[in-house]
Amino acid sequence: MPQDPFEVLFCDLCSTSVPLADLERGAAVRHHGKTIGACCIGTLRGTGMVVPAGSPGPAAVGSGQVRAADHGADGRLLPVGIALLAAVAAATMYLDHRVGAVEDANRVALERLMDDDKLQNEALQKLTGDLDGVARKGDLDRVGERQVAADGEQQQLRELVRTQMDQHGKALAALQMAVTELRAGRVDHQPKLEQISQQLQQQAVALAELRAMPRLQPVESVPDAAPKPAEGAVPGVPAEVAHQVKRLQDPDPATRFEAVYELLQTKNVSLLPQLLPMAQDGDTFVRRLTVDGLRDFKQATVVDVLLTALSDPEEIVRDAAWRSLKDLTGQKLPFEATAGKEVRQRAQARWQEWWDKNRATFAPS
Repeated sequence: MPQDPFEVLFCDLCSTSVPLADLERGAAVRHHGKTIGACCIGTLRGTGMVVPAGSPGPAAVGSGQVRAADHGADGRLLPVGIALLAAVAAATMYLDHRVGAVEDANRVALERLMDDDKLQNEALQKLTGDLDGVARKGDLDRVGERQVAADGEQQQLRELVRTQMDQHGKALAALQMAVTELRAGRVDHQPKLEQISQQLQQQAVALAELRAMPRLQPVESVPDAAPKPAEGAVPGVPAEVAHQVKRLQDPDPATRFEAVYELLQTKNVSLLPQLLPMAQDGDTFVRRLTVDGLRDFKQATVVDVLLTALSDPEEIVRDAAWRSLKDLTGQKLPFEATAGKEVRQRAQARWQEWWDKNRATFAPS
């Protein structure tokens, strides 16, 4: 069957269409199944002309004439074209090989993916079976009922706790009110408490006087009661000062306090016989004022009274006596007025030991 002269092939070098008519007139060639069109064969022959194979004469291009190449030239250029075609074929084969390798890898990956999917489906089916064996509607209903019961119990517990908190709050408020009333009512008993406290302090003062008096005079001359401030005028003092001496016997603690203050301001050593007994007064504040003011009288008898005041029942009196002792003697022996009784007694004994050793050398002023 004759070929259609207008049938079109394609150049294997540049993919340009090559009509069969070009093959018949030599403008294109076929070799080992490869086609080289007129578009590329002129370049392979080293000329810009397309010359049909076996043509005796040249073809014109533009205004010049070019001599057609002979069959010997075609024979030298065709192997170059064939070599190029072979290179193209090799590249095509290499690409086909790479494409095949990629397809094989994709196929293997797809097979693995299918295997994984199969395993996952099997695991899902097993899990579904397990769930069917565990979770039943009846079980879920019972769980829901227990949850509802637990919620009800929690609500009842909350109500009980709230009720108890309200009751405790009311009880606490009542207790606070009772405490407030007791505190308010405690003022009514204060006079009785003060009276009892004064009696105890008077007994302590009497005991302290008995302990202190031997240092003031021989034991044989100690009177049965503590010396009282002179009622009459005091030699060597103004009349207004003597008036304050009389006030030391007043039953009102406030009056005695004012009298001690005024006498201490005079710094008159001749008033010590009236002032020293006030360190054992029944009122705490009178005693505290006395032992605090005695620091201005550097006399051995004052040190004796202050040493005794270290055992006073009240903390503020003990502390004032210790500070006055430090100022009078220049000693820094420790004494904690807030410490326990045994600790205070040991500290007082150290002070007394120091005083027994230094009394004879103590220089009065």
